[in-house]
Amino acid sequence: MRRAAIILLLLGLLLGSGCLGGVPLDKYCYVLDLGVERGDTLPYRFVFLLNEDTAGGGEEESGRGQVSMVSAEEESLFAAINALAGALPAQLSFERTTLLAFSRELAQAGEIESIATGALSRLKIRQNVRVIVVEKDLRSAFQGLVSEGDPSMNRLKANVQLLQENYGYVEDWGLRSVQEAFTGETGDALLPYAGLVGEPLQEDMVGGQVYPYIGGKLLGQGQIGTSLCGSAVFSGKRMVGVLSGQHTMLVLMAKGSFRAGHLRLPWGTEELDLALYRLGSPKRSWSEGVFSCEIALEAALEEPSQMDVTSEELIEAIERHLTDGLERVFRATAEAGADVFAVGKEAVTAFASWDDWRAYGFSQRLKDTQPEFRVRVKLSHSPGDPALE
Repeated sequence: MRRAAIILLLLGLLLGSGCLGGVPLDKYCYVLDLGVERGDTLPYRFVFLLNEDTAGGGEEESGRGQVSMVSAEEESLFAAINALAGALPAQLSFERTTLLAFSRELAQAGEIESIATGALSRLKIRQNVRVIVVEKDLRSAFQGLVSEGDPSMNRLKANVQLLQENYGYVEDWGLRSVQEAFTGETGDALLPYAGLVGEPLQEDMVGGQVYPYIGGKLLGQGQIGTSLCGSAVFSGKRMVGVLSGQHTMLVLMAKGSFRAGHLRLPWGTEELDLALYRLGSPKRSWSEGVFSCEIALEAALEEPSQMDVTSEELIEAIERHLTDGLERVFRATAEAGADVFAVGKEAVTAFASWDDWRAYGFSQRLKDTQPEFRVRVKLSHSPGDPALE
């Protein structure tokens, strides 16, 4: 009798929750993407991109059902789920959720962790779910990311990996890594940043001339209305600025996350297009407030140059351009208290204990850290030769 009572109690709790309602167990609404922004009346608006699966198929069939979008304003994620329970034809499942999107307003207020902590793990949202920051208006952003050929936004998620591996314009962050950056003391988050094409956005925090590789400022017009390129910079739990894709690429070079990318090198009144490739991991060290980082790259001209320039001159110009850029990005982010270069991972090893590390107060001293970047470039071809095929 006692065992039966416990089983009945558990069933009652499940059927009374917002995640599971009085619906057939072979019918689900899978939450593919979840977004959170400030609400108009209540604290938060939760936006869900759903894939209704009435066949009970496996994860490989998650893109075959009907995709729809719903939202609810509530004080918490669980309250939003409960509010939607009676308005959906099937029970919600978060087992296939692959994207979490938070508005810039919430990120700047430092509220991402408080929203995500606890609720996401209890809903069985995986720790490797991708996290991004969106300029504003989550519904419009989600709609802009949905295309007829890809209603579940899988292309967007593949693009995050593509932009990191082939261009270096973003860094891919999962939920576990974000939580570790928010609560740790040896590096800050640098999340992918998205915006509506054509809408005004925050300026790049480094300043100077940057190319339009940031959400909403792409020159090309594709099939989706939301662009994803550039990064939201965090200091602890709070977003403090935005980096363009080109400036993000420099950070990834110093962190060792860079694989390949492109550079437009100013040359007089013209520009040279260069392909860049990593040659091994950067050599990093920290000692008495000085951060040293040596980076080795291979460079290739995208097209043969018609200008009178030698290989030695070109190598020197590339190294100087990248070194200057690295220093400017480092100083801008460090001044904002953001350790996106993860200097803390090197600095902490110089202390005998965590107590000594905390007593040193690295986060308060970050802006006084002196960077010493050295870039070594190997040129694949002389300037007059064609690039590698």
